[in-house]
Amino acid sequence: MNKIFTSLLQAGTAGVLTVMCAAQVSAQISGAQMRHIARSTNEYLNKRQNGENVSLFHRFEIGYGLTYGRASVNIQDRFRDGSNGNAIAGNSRVTTFNYRASSGFVGTYFPLSYLSNKSILAINTGVFGTASVWDIGNTSLEENTVTSYEAKDVFIGVPLGVDYIYGGEATMNKSDKVTLRAGAGLMPFLAGGELADGSQDYVKLGIKPYIKAELGFFAAVEWKLKGMIVAGSRTIYDYKTGDYNLNDSEYYYSFNMKIKPTYTIGITVFPFSFGWDNDKW
Repeated sequence: MNKIFTSLLQAGTAGVLTVMCAAQVSAQISGAQMRHIARSTNEYLNKRQNGENVSLFHRFEIGYGLTYGRASVNIQDRFRDGSNGNAIAGNSRVTTFNYRASSGFVGTYFPLSYLSNKSILAINTGVFGTASVWDIGNTSLEENTVTSYEAKDVFIGVPLGVDYIYGGEATMNKSDKVTLRAGAGLMPFLAGGELADGSQDYVKLGIKPYIKAELGFFAAVEWKLKGMIVAGSRTIYDYKTGDYNLNDSEYYYSFNMKIKPTYTIGITVFPFSFGWDNDKW
C-alpha cells in the first residue's frame, strides 16, 4: 500500500505542477496581459536592485516536524542437520514495525522564473535531518528465546529541487496572506547508526527523490504547514556470514533491515519575513 500511495502521490504532484504551470501560461496569452506581467516583473526586479528584500534572510525558513515510516527486518540461518541425512535446515524470522521520529529543516530558495505577478518557479535547497531509535522486536531464531534490540539512525539530507510558488512567498509581500507551494527534487544524504549492543554500525551516502506540498499564511511573520515524502527504500543493515549453500562453511546467517519511504509533516516559519514589503508590486 505504501508503494502504491507513494507512486500515486508522486504522479499526482507532477500532474498538479504541470497543470498549474500550464494554467499560468494559458492565462497570460493576450498581449496586454503579457505586457502587464513584463511591467510587474520589471518593477519587482527594480525594487530588488534598489536594495529592497535582496537579502537571503527574507527567504530563510526553519521548521520542526514528525517523520513517520515503516521498516522490516529479515533474519535467516542455515545449517546441516546431522539427524536427517545431513540435510540443510534453518530458521527465518521477518518482523515489520512502524516508527515515528522528530525532524528539523532549514532552507531558502532562489527565484528561477516569474510566471505572473504572484507566482514563480524557484530553486529550493536546505538541510533536512532526523534521528530515530527503533525497537526492532525479537531477533532470536531459537524457540522459546526472545532477544530484542534497539537500532539508532541519524539521517541528514540536502534537498535540491524546483518549486512552484504562488502568493506571499513569491511576492515577498505581507498583503498576500496565503502561499501555495509544491515541488520535487533529489536529496543527497548521509546516514549513520548502530545496533544498541554495538555489534553492527554503518555510515552510508546516497540520493533519494522527494516530493512536497506546502500551505503558507502570514500572521506577523510567514508560517507554513509542510508535508514531504522521501521516496524509495533504504537498507540500514545487510550483514551476512558463511556460505548460503554451505559448501565452504557449516553455517550461514543473514540480517537485513530496510526502511520504507518516509513521510514528514511539520510547520516552518520565516523569522525574517517581518521585513517583507507592505505594498503590492
